[in-house]
Amino acid sequence: MNNKWGFCAENLVNFTQKLIQIPSLSTQEQEIAKAVAGEMKKLNYDEVYIDEKNNVVGTIKGVGGGPTLLFNGHIDHAGVGNMKEPFSGKILDGTKYGHPGPVIYGRGASDMKAAIAAMVYAAGAIKEQGISLRGDVLVTAVAMEEMAYGEGISYLLDNGLRADFAVSGEATNLNVYVGHRGKIEFKIITKGKTSHAGFPAGGVNAIFLMNKFLNKLQEKYSLPNHQFLGKASYTVIDIAASPGRLTPIVPDHCEIILDRRFLPEETPEMLAEHIWKIIGEVKNEDPLFDADVELVKVFPAMLTDPGGKIVTAVKEARRMVMGDEGEIGAWYFGVDGTFIERAGIPCAGFGPGNEHYAHTPEDHVPVDHVVTAAKVYSQLIIKLCC
Repeated sequence: MNNKWGFCAENLVNFTQKLIQIPSLSTQEQEIAKAVAGEMKKLNYDEVYIDEKNNVVGTIKGVGGGPTLLFNGHIDHAGVGNMKEPFSGKILDGTKYGHPGPVIYGRGASDMKAAIAAMVYAAGAIKEQGISLRGDVLVTAVAMEEMAYGEGISYLLDNGLRADFAVSGEATNLNVYVGHRGKIEFKIITKGKTSHAGFPAGGVNAIFLMNKFLNKLQEKYSLPNHQFLGKASYTVIDIAASPGRLTPIVPDHCEIILDRRFLPEETPEMLAEHIWKIIGEVKNEDPLFDADVELVKVFPAMLTDPGGKIVTAVKEARRMVMGDEGEIGAWYFGVDGTFIERAGIPCAGFGPGNEHYAHTPEDHVPVDHVVTAAKVYSQLIIKLCC
C-alpha cells in the first residue's frame, strides 16, 4: 500500500489493464460494469449499485454539511477497426508514442478506462486512509457514451443524480479543460430532374446542384473563434445520390451530411438560417437550383466558468501533485460533461492520456498518467469535501 496516497499503484495499473481486456461496446457493458462495481466493493465504498442501463454508481459518504463531488467517466469504447490486439492491455515502451516510460495499450485506454480506474482508486484511497469528509463523493461509470446522445449519464441525471461539482475524466493530457464546441449535423438535399445519362441536357443533375452549394458554402461560411474552445468548423461527412447506378440515369436527388462544430453563443436556429441564406444566394444565381435542409443531430456545447470554483480547485489539486496548474484547454470532441453542466452542476475536465489517440489504432495511456490522475483526484476530494 502506498502510505502517502492510500492506494497501491500496481493494483491501480492492474485494474486499468483488466478494464481494457473486457470488450465493452455500447449497449454491451454488462461485464465491465460488474468489474467496476466489484472493485468499488473491494475498496470498501459505502454504496455501490448498477442500474438497468449498466451505469455504475459508487459512493463514499461524508458526515454531512459539505458539497457533493461527482466524478464521471464512461465504460463503453469505440469500435476496434483494424487495431491489433485491442483487448491486450499490454504494457509497452512509450517511446514510439513520444512518451518515455511504460504505457498501457488497448482500445479504450485513453478513452477512457484509465480515468475510470483512477477515479475508482482515488475515492477508495480516501476511505482507506480514514479521512473524514463532510461532503459525499460519487463515482459514476456510465454506459452508452460513445453513441453520442448522452444516454447513460442522462438516465442518471433524470433519475435524481445530483452533485455540487463534477469532474469529467475524459483525456486531457493531465491539463484542465473547461468544455468543448457543440456538434450539429444538417442534411442538405438538392433536387433536380432525371433524364437518360446519354442525354444529360434533358435533366437537372442534383450532384451538380450540390456542387454549386458546396462552392458557395466554402466561399461564404465565416467561422467564429472562442478564447478557450477554439474556432468553429464545418465539414461534409457523407454524400449520396439517387436513383442509383443500376441504370444510366441523371440523379434527381443528392444529399450530404454537414458536420458543424459550434460555439456556446451560437444556436441551431442561427446555423440553419445561415445555410438557408447560402441556398438563397445559389438560387438567385441559378433558377433551377432547389434544395432543402433537415436537422439530424445536436450535441450541446460545454463551457464551464474558467474562473469558477471547480476549475480553480482542479488547478490547485494539480499544482499540489504536479508542481504547477497546467494549461486551460478544451476537448475537440464532445463529452458527457456537457449534460452534467446543463443539469446545473459545474463540471471541469481532467484526465490521463492524450485525446488525439482516442478511437485510433494507437490507443494507449502512459502508466504515470494513470497514477498521477488518481493522486490529483484524491487531492481534489480532500480540497472540496473535507
